[in-house]
Amino acid sequence: MNSFLETLKQLGPGRLAIMSGVLLALLIFFIFVSMRVSTGKMDLLYDNLSSVDSTAMTAKLGENAIPFEVSQDGSSIRVPESEVGRARMILAAEGLPGGGSMGYELFDQQSGFGTTNFVQNINQVRALEGELARTIGSLDTVRSARVHLVLPQRELFSRDSRPASASVFLSLRPGAHLDREQILAIQSLVASAVPQLKPETVSLIDSNGNLLARGDSDTESLLTVKAEEMRRSYETRMTNAIEDIVGRVVGYGRVRANVTADLNFDRISTNEEMYDPSGQVLRSTQTTEETNTEREPPSGDVSVQNNLPGIAGDFLVDPKPVQESSKLEEVANYEISKTVRSMIREVGEVKKLSVAVLVDGNYVTDEEGNKTYQPRSQEELDRIAALVRSAIGYEEDRGDTLEIVNMQFADVEAEDADLKAALLFGFERGDVLDAAEILIVAVMIILVVLLVLQPMVGRLLSSDDPSLDSEFEAELLAGGPAKPALEGPSEFEQGSGQGGESEESLIDMQQVEGKVKASSVKKIADIVDTYPQETVSVLRNWMSQES
Repeated sequence: MNSFLETLKQLGPGRLAIMSGVLLALLIFFIFVSMRVSTGKMDLLYDNLSSVDSTAMTAKLGENAIPFEVSQDGSSIRVPESEVGRARMILAAEGLPGGGSMGYELFDQQSGFGTTNFVQNINQVRALEGELARTIGSLDTVRSARVHLVLPQRELFSRDSRPASASVFLSLRPGAHLDREQILAIQSLVASAVPQLKPETVSLIDSNGNLLARGDSDTESLLTVKAEEMRRSYETRMTNAIEDIVGRVVGYGRVRANVTADLNFDRISTNEEMYDPSGQVLRSTQTTEETNTEREPPSGDVSVQNNLPGIAGDFLVDPKPVQESSKLEEVANYEISKTVRSMIREVGEVKKLSVAVLVDGNYVTDEEGNKTYQPRSQEELDRIAALVRSAIGYEEDRGDTLEIVNMQFADVEAEDADLKAALLFGFERGDVLDAAEILIVAVMIILVVLLVLQPMVGRLLSSDDPSLDSEFEAELLAGGPAKPALEGPSEFEQGSGQGGESEESLIDMQQVEGKVKASSVKKIADIVDTYPQETVSVLRNWMSQES
């Protein structure tokens, strides 16, 4: 222990400060490396976070000593793979992530005492906006959303009230797109959650400034957009059908198709009523028969005697004959066959199809492994054309056109080989970077130990006695006799008394044992450069003694 303390005293304060700084830097470096290595692979904790949620979540992770990494835009947080479950449980207990907006929990953070009706109404609107924003933000294509509601209050003693309206701002995910059905779904969602709000009064806009929904009842524009989406959907379906059925023959990825459809979006309603005169059918028959008998009164003088009862008919003269009549009427009802047709022709009827199909050829490999392109035969192209006609419902009377071209595709296999080569021995880029990082850290540690730490400690611990160096320097400067580093011949003769043969062996440098410190040699060189005259006198003194 004493020798160690003596060694530290001989090093001096400057060398001790340098050694302490180097040791402290190495300690910090080793701690950083150990933490970096022990952290392990970082896994995604949450993505598409708002700045408010990201700040609160990182603070909570720091309180629980969970390492984390935040992306440059602050929208995603990564933690060690082993800490994902624990981190999510801790954040869920705190209600994080909250979606960047406050919902009905806004009422949990305030007391009911001293709150005016106006403040309660404002908080109700804020809570409703926050809940709608969370719901819309949970869609797959939406990163975040903000909802603004306008709910006018009916004034006192007023009959008319302004309708409610809403505005929705959407931040979509990269490459995402909302079709018309999704836009209508968002409008319906907002309108159903707000009293007296109609879907036509809900406007939508995305983060790029594109107007997705105007917020008024513009039915014509809606029909136009719907017709365009229907046409694109039909073309995509036909294209996929062609590539699927032809790809099974020539190989997937070796056929490309493009379909252009001309659709009829006229909605036609037709009512027809047709009669068939030759198709008479007896429906009913009605027969009426009438019989009538009449006798004319007798002729004669009109007197009281003739009109008295009991008078015999002898007094009647010239009786008239009896009149009889009969009538027979028959009515037959017939029905004529009638056809009533009501037909509604919906939109989307195909008027014409234009189809273009590009097919790759065959490749033949020779004995040396080289591939040679060979175009397909006309017979094979005709078979492919027949398949395409059947797949799309080709009708020549309708004016459909079909063009099949056989051309050489780009070398897809070469591109795949380049992609695999870019993976570096089949590993993904992230794994290669992690391995390279660990390798670089290990090499840096070895270099620091070999090139910095070991030479520095060796130089600091192998110093000579400073009292001897100062005494030797003083004797050189005085020009007097000094003890030489290597004894001369005269001194060996006085000490040993042996002949010349032994003298030659004693001054041989190869038989000198021990080491000469480099710092001592440097000190002597510095003294010679500083005091050349004194050095010359000392050397002359040594030479005179040898002679």
